[in-house]
Amino acid sequence: MSETLHRKVVLNSYPDGMPKPSDFRIEESSIPEIGEGEILIRTLYIGLEPRIRLMMNPTNEENKAMRPHGAMTDIGKVIPGTILGAVVKSNNENYNTGDVVEGFLGWQNYIVTDGKPHPTNNPEGVVVCDTSLGEPVHHIGPLGAPGLTSILALKHEGKLQPEETMVITSAAGMVGSIAGQLGLLCDAWVVGLTSSDEKCKYLTDKLNFDVAINYKTANVEEEIKRACPDGVDYFFDNTGGDLADIIKKQLSKAGRVTRCGIIANYNKTGWNQSEQFSGQFSVHNHVDEYSEARKTISDLLRDDALEYELKEFDGLDSAPDAFIQLLEGKNIGKWVIKVS
Repeated sequence: MSETLHRKVVLNSYPDGMPKPSDFRIEESSIPEIGEGEILIRTLYIGLEPRIRLMMNPTNEENKAMRPHGAMTDIGKVIPGTILGAVVKSNNENYNTGDVVEGFLGWQNYIVTDGKPHPTNNPEGVVVCDTSLGEPVHHIGPLGAPGLTSILALKHEGKLQPEETMVITSAAGMVGSIAGQLGLLCDAWVVGLTSSDEKCKYLTDKLNFDVAINYKTANVEEEIKRACPDGVDYFFDNTGGDLADIIKKQLSKAGRVTRCGIIANYNKTGWNQSEQFSGQFSVHNHVDEYSEARKTISDLLRDDALEYELKEFDGLDSAPDAFIQLLEGKNIGKWVIKVS
């Protein structure tokens, strides 16, 4: 093994609004031993996800319905998150040494697990990645939950027809950028909203979005009317909040909405989290379709019909600061921590 210590990022304190570096701490111990039916995974990459911010809050009346199986983290416990790793020891017949695996297992360099699913956040359990579908890191990006969310939301809720209009918020992020490209492949008119001119340029110049709007500087209502004069047929909402309310008012008669995320509220309290998430699209309800969806995305990547940006941060110690920057909206595409 390349390291001699088990290192993990744990929750040091509950964030008050935007997390601070002091809300995290790194703990070190000896590399754990595996028991019967368990495997030891060496983490290669951690995928950063905005939804982790919600898991850093204490359990209360506002969010307890979202946690039917308990909190994923708490003070002194590892920060949850999706990892890509390699099996280095196995006492489990379902996994072999050398397997590349993916699962929702937390910010740490070594992990002991039995591979079984977590019903709320990891319904597939620890998955042996089919590396014939693409580069291993793809499995926490377009072949992982972000890409699966995009393609399955369009399949079940978007149902786009040629020349329909599609509007996406947080369009330069991983989920939004994949969803927008899939919309273009349906011959829809795709409009992306994002937080900077740089991101707008990325959407139109690199991903070929028809229109990109900087919601921080533009009159969003007027720009949506200009981009979609006959109304919005499909709204892929990653943000919620006031921005979503403006766009919903411009839905066409056949307009439909995928409520994918509520990023606008992730650092807030008192917004009735459990109630707000009621009716939200959950990719976890479609586990039986993952295999087919991964194959479709893999084919699109090979044909250069889908693109995505990948930024790597070096080492487990970089995770807290990179995560804070992600919540501040500085990312384009997928951000990952290269652990080993």
